[in-house]
Amino acid sequence: CVAVLLPQTLSAGFGIKGGYALSNFTLTSASPIPFAFQNLRSPVGGIFFSLGFGPLAIQPEVLYVRMGGRDVIDGSGLEFRFDYIQVPLLLKLNIIPLGPISPFICAGGYGSYLFRARGVTLVDGVVVGDPADLGDNYEKYDYGVIGGGGLKFKLPGISISIEGRYNYGLRNIWIPVSPEDDLSWKNRSMMALVGIGF
Repeated sequence: CVAVLLPQTLSAGFGIKGGYALSNFTLTSASPIPFAFQNLRSPVGGIFFSLGFGPLAIQPEVLYVRMGGRDVIDGSGLEFRFDYIQVPLLLKLNIIPLGPISPFICAGGYGSYLFRARGVTLVDGVVVGDPADLGDNYEKYDYGVIGGGGLKFKLPGISISIEGRYNYGLRNIWIPVSPEDDLSWKNRSMMALVGIGF
């Protein structure tokens, strides 16, 4: 961490992180649901800031995240690709370090903005045709909770972290098409991340 004009018990830092996400949807309705979604694989990345006090730290982040799901059989079907700017705010607890290795757990919430929503058709694993713009069918803003944990490795001048986390969306992002439309459509995502802190 980089400490600037802070008491010795405080530490401040920033860094970058990136990794891989497996996302999906949870859909509920009293009517039959025409999709059987599977996980959508996609990259994730961004920046983070950290303000620590002893073993605790507050960590805001700004990430590019793709949420979505795929209804694909034998390489053919549909993918829903929802691209968000996500802003998590995490409380991080550093557990007793083991030499230069420090385990941690984290929890918090996130808000996110949907800047692109597309439906993609696949045939034999290849995208065909132009993606469909789905932006008018889904809410622009989403929010939810996050939980996870990982390991931080302290090196001269930097730290490297590996982390797993789960995103649990709380908002129904589907915009109803009629008063009788009771479809609930929520985001879920698992992430594996690697970070470099300064």
